Amino acid sequence: MTDLFFFGRAKAERKQLRAVAHFLAKRYRYGKDVLPAPVLARLQEARGLCREALRLIVAGQRRSEILRQLEEIYGDLLRTERHHGRKENAEVALVAIALALGVRAYILQPFKIPTHSMRPTLLGILNQPESQPPPGPFIRVLDLVLQGKTHHRMVAPQDGNILSVRESRIFGLIPWSTTEVVADGWTATVWAGLQESREGGLRVRSGDHVKAGDVLVNFSSATGDHLFVNKFIYQFTKPQRADTFVFTTENIEGIESGLRLRGIEGSQYYIKRCVALGGDLLQVQPPELWINGRPAEATACQRVAAQKDGYPGYTLGPTYLNSANDTYRVPNRDYWAMGDNSPNSFDSRGWGPVPAPNLVGKGAFVYWPITKRWGLIQ
Repeated sequence: MTDLFFFGRAKAERKQLRAVAHFLAKRYRYGKDVLPAPVLARLQEARGLCREALRLIVAGQRRSEILRQLEEIYGDLLRTERHHGRKENAEVALVAIALALGVRAYILQPFKIPTHSMRPTLLGILNQPESQPPPGPFIRVLDLVLQGKTHHRMVAPQDGNILSVRESRIFGLIPWSTTEVVADGWTATVWAGLQESREGGLRVRSGDHVKAGDVLVNFSSATGDHLFVNKFIYQFTKPQRADTFVFTTENIEGIESGLRLRGIEGSQYYIKRCVALGGDLLQVQPPELWINGRPAEATACQRVAAQKDGYPGYTLGPTYLNSANDTYRVPNRDYWAMGDNSPNSFDSRGWGPVPAPNLVGKGAFVYWPITKRWGLIQ
């Protein structure tokens, strides 16, 4: 039993010594360019004691003496481990943040699709009335994680007259919009904004009378597609016909004047399909888009014109290309942007070409939600 005790003790001491030696070596390596010379010398002395103790095959008085010296004479060097570890972690975190910001600024930037102008290639936020009650908790979690889909249902708990229908925040502070229906004696809430709830089928208004059990609203809300935009590619090449590209609205007066009327200042990001380049002569012969006197040859444009799988075909515009005989030549160095959901897309047909300086990047990859659109953007 005594032999086993000393064997266990020797093993524990060697493990402790190896840990101390590793830390001292790391601290010396990281600090040799910044630490004072006396500190570096003491680090080397402590490392020497560790090496001597580890060479001792049999635990004994000398190893115990070395452990005592490490604690009493060099303990201040060892007690900085926690602080040093925090410093290293902070440095790693700062480097990671800098790399992430660099990637976002110059290589890949995440975007969220807010509207349906590119439907069905890319989907925006969709609030859709449902006829069935929401599924169970497990399915709801799966819907949220995989499809970005949430379910909302509001039922009147008792009879009452509606006093107000309003949007509010959680506890009045947390920036998460909820919709509250307030009646005389009760309040019902769904975790969605008022606009979402209205789109999802909420019809009650102040003064309406409801009965207990009435379904006030029952809808699902699917988040818009989240994608990465390749900001690097247009530094070396120009957009090609049928690229899905992102641009800013800066100096596009047909867009920014409308934004100002809505109280929105500054440029916005738009995502459309680049259907034509500078110098191209355009014409819309519904359901086809014609470029330079013939139907557009790009596969993506042909897919829209085919009016299959949810694609509606190309339609005439409100300002440009507003008749089958109308033509437009894209200015040199500019680009013509159109949405795949042509009847419901506010695009170059309304406000003109996209200037080359406005380009941000090419739509590259849908990373969430995980649906049939997940993957490379076509």
